[in-house]
Amino acid sequence: MAQTLFTIKKRSTFVMIRNQGEFIKGKNMNIQILHNQDLENSIGVGYTASKKIGNAVKRNRAKRIMRELARKIIINGKINSYYVLIAKTSLLEEKFDKLLLELKGKING
Repeated sequence: MAQTLFTIKKRSTFVMIRNQGEFIKGKNMNIQILHNQDLENSIGVGYTASKKIGNAVKRNRAKRIMRELARKIIINGKINSYYVLIAKTSLLEEKFDKLLLELKGKING
């Protein structure tokens, strides 16, 4: 059975992940992970870019970068899990290859 990637949309899901999940600090982004057996072979991914990142253009760019990271890295993550990627301001200046390596290290390590 192939795993599917879906986007978390509800605030209640974000709050549940924050309260029950594991928090991993990173240089360019923070990651929250929660393993949940109720997901039926799927992976939920949420993206957060607060106003600390900058104006709407910068926040949207940060979310686009994180979505692409999720497509490349998190699709190979643990099934039945939620992941929330939280952008930091340094995310916009970093090279994409380094972001891939950072996310891969945080999720697998």
